[in-house]
Amino acid sequence: MKPMNLLILDGPRDPRAAKYSAYRGTWRAHPTYQDAFPRDHEINKLFFWFLEEGGERGVVHDLSKATRYTELLNQNPLPGYGQFEVVEVDGNASAMEGVQQLGFDVSAGYNYSLLWWRLEPTLGTIRPPGPIRELMNLVHRFYAPLLNSHGLFESAETASQCLQSMDALQSLSPKLYEGEDLKANFQVVGLHLHPGRVAQA
Repeated sequence: MKPMNLLILDGPRDPRAAKYSAYRGTWRAHPTYQDAFPRDHEINKLFFWFLEEGGERGVVHDLSKATRYTELLNQNPLPGYGQFEVVEVDGNASAMEGVQQLGFDVSAGYNYSLLWWRLEPTLGTIRPPGPIRELMNLVHRFYAPLLNSHGLFESAETASQCLQSMDALQSLSPKLYEGEDLKANFQVVGLHLHPGRVAQA
């Protein structure tokens, strides 16, 4: 049986993302060390398990440990953190029985996402010509209304079409969305919320 790819996620990843607090995709806060407890406390033992197994991407595979860790995190919240949840990320985006589907993200390595900002046109230091800006607005006007209450797409097909549109637009204006090849680095990912309970041994 294929191992589960699980993320333990909380709210917005950084201050910019706080404006889009409804977003429940892959680019959200990971757990951190709890200084209020000793190093050998269960919550910190699970933090080190999370670091070792999850690595840079934060992807773990043990549902029982992930749900137990999430339970402890939510019983002992840190300032600025909300409620953690265990989310299964599925590269082929097939729904699993008994698990709530949140939607489909456009994600790089189960981490950064192209959807956390609801596709609102932001130019930053990039100053594309007027026609490119109009196409950015068109992408926003077409795809943003298709995002659900979690800031994700309801279908993998729509998420894939959005990625293709953004990639095509970036081919006309390099680094418009990201400083990399979008289709080579981002993929459509299905997200499924596991219930907040500890699996029985």
